[in-house]
Amino acid sequence: MKTTCRVTLWLAIAALALAVVSGGCATAPKAERYVAPPLGSTFTISQSNTGSYGSGTTQITMKNTERMWEGKRVTAFVAPIWVQLIDADGCWPVILGPDDKPILSFDPAIGYNWPLEIGKTWTQSYRVTVHPTKQTMPFDSTWKVEAYEDVTVPAGTFKAFKVSFSGTLGEEFLMWYIPELGFHGKRIERRTAKWPSGPGIRESELVSYTIAK
Repeated sequence: MKTTCRVTLWLAIAALALAVVSGGCATAPKAERYVAPPLGSTFTISQSNTGSYGSGTTQITMKNTERMWEGKRVTAFVAPIWVQLIDADGCWPVILGPDDKPILSFDPAIGYNWPLEIGKTWTQSYRVTVHPTKQTMPFDSTWKVEAYEDVTVPAGTFKAFKVSFSGTLGEEFLMWYIPELGFHGKRIERRTAKWPSGPGIRESELVSYTIAK
């Protein structure tokens, strides 16, 4: 009987050790770098605005192309009234108007600190320039990768990194970045009372997409 008990105990300990080792060897999700969607891919988002963002809900379709910016080839998401440029590091140096003139620019380019992995945090200081008014404002930001989880939007359900952002100008964002698409599935942008034009909320969701072959 004692021998049987000892064997059972050792088997239980071995099973527990194996479970711990197997769990420890599991690979944590990580996005090593930004991978742009193939050129010609399109993304349609639904955007709902309140407060200082405006009002109402609209759909916006963007096409992924390329542009030159400051002597470098960059990714460009082209929408009817603006063009968002993304550099090789997946950061956003500038937003252009339909006439290709800058509307907003960031120094340094604003964006994620790769790789993305759960629990990662970082801070960054920027200067944002509003080109129509020639106004430049400094601000500090704090970022955190909150989770790697399913995000369900009209376009489907995807694995996404949930990233939070807060800035000293009075903005707070939640973003669900989908590595397989190189695009955000969902964004919730909040302006607090500190924002120069007052509080507001903008919610965006991916409605549909076409990945070019």
